Amino acid sequence: MKEKQYLSSGEVAKALGVSVKTVQRWDQAGLITVVRTIHNQRRIPASEITRLTRGIGQPRCVIYARVSSSRQEQAGNLERQTDRLRQAANTRGYLLVETIAEQASSLNEKRRGMKKLFSLIEKAAVDVVLIEYPDRLVRFGFPYLLQAFAWRGVRLEVLEEPEKQEPLAEMTAD
Repeated sequence: MKEKQYLSSGEVAKALGVSVKTVQRWDQAGLITVVRTIHNQRRIPASEITRLTRGIGQPRCVIYARVSSSRQEQAGNLERQTDRLRQAANTRGYLLVETIAEQASSLNEKRRGMKKLFSLIEKAAVDVVLIEYPDRLVRFGFPYLLQAFAWRGVRLEVLEEPEKQEPLAEMTAD
């Protein structure tokens, strides 16, 4: 079922734990974005709930762990990776809302875990995605994914950043 893009004042009030009158006051004060229907009813974009709940309490975190082979999974690599990520989320003060762990090739475009991660981001159910290494998420195009997550207001954090290569010395023509 597709989620609503616009919510009534009552739906917003219920989601935020406030009264309908409070939502109306926020509208009058210009604190929330409101669209009026042809019958002059308030409709609030669903993204406003996300905006209003950001910064309240702990950032919501999903951890994503992946190994390539069943041999790695049987050796306990996936479990150790997941444990390190949980510990890091706890240390950083994140509220862990989902743990996604899977055994699949990074080149597989039909990974269930990756689809679940994108679904959580689309629903604005997460503020931070925590991974161990960039290649645990994707083999190629990690900077594009960083930007795409940022467009949805989600931070992508990496525990172990790969070593940065020194830029090649610029050649000057004499």
